[in-house]
Amino acid sequence: MKERGLFDTIVGSFRQQLSLLPDKRTGKNTRYGIEDAALSAFSVFFTQTPSFLAYQRMMEGSKGKSNAQSLFGVHQIPSDNQIRGLLDFVAPEHVFPVFEKILQVLEQQGQLGDFRERIYRLGWTNKNVPFG
Repeated sequence: MKERGLFDTIVGSFRQQLSLLPDKRTGKNTRYGIEDAALSAFSVFFTQTPSFLAYQRMMEGSKGKSNAQSLFGVHQIPSDNQIRGLLDFVAPEHVFPVFEKILQVLEQQGQLGDFRERIYRLGWTNKNVPFG
């Protein structure tokens, strides 16, 4: 079995935290998981294209798999409007634990030491920063 790399570990933690976001839907209106919507929204930063869904469909058509599927494990890709409909009401406070978890994973993997050293070499002396 292939050992999970740092990126896969972070995405797995990210997915787990995102699945805890509040979901206002009721009944059977759950075609897209809240974590798929959130991961799709996040993956927009990697593609940097005006239409996330159009780009992912083009990738899937030409490569057989989209970035959202292969990098982030998105099962079904919601449209831009569906992403907004699912996530617009989620308060920022619900997302903070996601980034705290990512910092924990980076710390556990020993990835923050070099970063801290560089920051301190640049003259940053505040020891109360989140990564400090």
